[in-house]
Amino acid sequence: MTRARRLHVLTGVALAVLTTIAVLVNQRDVGIARDEVVYMEYSAHYAAWWRGLVTFDHGISAKTITATWGGPAATDNNREHPPLMKEMFGMSQWLLHDVLHVCSELTAARAPAAATHGLAVGLVFAFALELFGFGEAILAGLLLLLLPRALFHAGLACFDAPIMTWWFATVLAYYRALDGRRWPWLVGVMFGCALATKHTAVLLPFALGVHYLWLGWRARAEDPARRWTLLVTHRWRVIVSLAVLGPLVLFVLWPWLWIAPITHVAQWMSFHLTHVHYNYEYLGHNWNAPRFPWHVALVTTLLTVPVVTLAAALVGLGRWLGLRGTLPRAPLLLLVLSFGASIGPFLLGTTPIFGAEKHWMPALPTLCLAGACGIGWATRALAAAVVAWRPAWSEAVTRQTLLLALGGMVTLAAATETITAQPYALTSYNALAGGAPGGADLGMNRQFWGVAVRGVLPLLAAEPPPVGPQPRFIYTHDASPAWGLYQKLGLAPRWLADAGHEDAGVAHSDVALVVHELHFNRHDYMIWQGYRSVKPTYVLRSDGVPIVSVYERPASPLP
Repeated sequence: MTRARRLHVLTGVALAVLTTIAVLVNQRDVGIARDEVVYMEYSAHYAAWWRGLVTFDHGISAKTITATWGGPAATDNNREHPPLMKEMFGMSQWLLHDVLHVCSELTAARAPAAATHGLAVGLVFAFALELFGFGEAILAGLLLLLLPRALFHAGLACFDAPIMTWWFATVLAYYRALDGRRWPWLVGVMFGCALATKHTAVLLPFALGVHYLWLGWRARAEDPARRWTLLVTHRWRVIVSLAVLGPLVLFVLWPWLWIAPITHVAQWMSFHLTHVHYNYEYLGHNWNAPRFPWHVALVTTLLTVPVVTLAAALVGLGRWLGLRGTLPRAPLLLLVLSFGASIGPFLLGTTPIFGAEKHWMPALPTLCLAGACGIGWATRALAAAVVAWRPAWSEAVTRQTLLLALGGMVTLAAATETITAQPYALTSYNALAGGAPGGADLGMNRQFWGVAVRGVLPLLAAEPPPVGPQPRFIYTHDASPAWGLYQKLGLAPRWLADAGHEDAGVAHSDVALVVHELHFNRHDYMIWQGYRSVKPTYVLRSDGVPIVSVYERPASPLP
């Protein structure tokens, strides 16, 4: 290995490790998402099943598989979601928490998502290094690390950040496999991991297919005698790897497919094609049924990605247009198609939008690569202008100095937005929106999944426990699924029991929480009526924007 190659490898690894550490540190203050409660429960079952299979505690039969992985109902054992990340969550919980005791159960479950996000940054670095150069590669990795929403999602035991990693890993493996190598097995394995992470992976072949056909069209000119067959066969091993190894990896990782694979795949796809539409606030309106505005994904991205990253990506896209058709294997076209395949379905107006940016996270590497390209091009142009003004100056040194200065300013600005957004990044918006207050004024969604409740738990824990054996009761609202886990982790007092749901829960409660989303306004009215008071005892804010209110039943309520 050459000295330069060693430097490149060490830098990529360092960026990946730095990202993983940053995510793990950041997630300590992030509340528990409702989905995490479900995934953590079933991930423990999945991991135990695999360990039992290895130790011969059980065999392979339809009965043992169904008991852990499936069932007759659409959501039995969480069979509506593929298993790879849940298997990793469960194994991580078992190893890091149960065996080694090095971290909490929650952090152990979240560690695989943090590690895969580190992998994503390393892969973006590697692709940028191949396309643009060492300086731009570092910038591309840092731009991905310094995305407020991506950093938040990467700290959850969920699938949204990991699918970005496996999606991009497939794109990079596919691109490299186009060099003509004899056994391009890695692209199929990466695609299988993507399929085994989230159903949105089925969109990726549309991008790869269009890119493949475009290269085949270009290859026709090199061999006129085979011009039509080359359209499909110019790199046929890549197609075989994707079509055979990808589904095979999914099959191996998902025991539920070992029995009735065609039926179970059809059920999996059907669940998501007919997915329920949850409530989501966008530009002041609560959306819970199509047709949705076609521009939701575009506007949300424009208002959540740091402005400097967007500006650099715009410059980079302009540069890409100038380079079109000049690079072998058309990598820039591939990245644009990857972006389009990820975000395109949300332009239709019928695709569920309740999770906002988490649904189209695979589009983000393209933005960061374009941003790094834009910064690199700008510094080259500036360096040429400076050297024309001062011919005695070295153009290489001038360019490196300008790249360090301009890249440093961009990353510092992105870092500022990213750091100030945590741990309530779902409430944060960029400078185009006017920050979190501007996003609230625009009527953009403030949060979802009830994660912000984590911020009021220290206040509740500081309350004196009740005298006597009877607990006090709390109306936990959107945090209800996670309340038991909060208590198990010691974050919420055990004497403060969940009161239940809706009006009955409010009537039974001594304390009540409201998570502020537009469609949750009615819960304030329920509490006002039940408590005969409209005054919260505490309001959790992010940059001045209310996100959780705490009410206590007054000793002497108004009549």
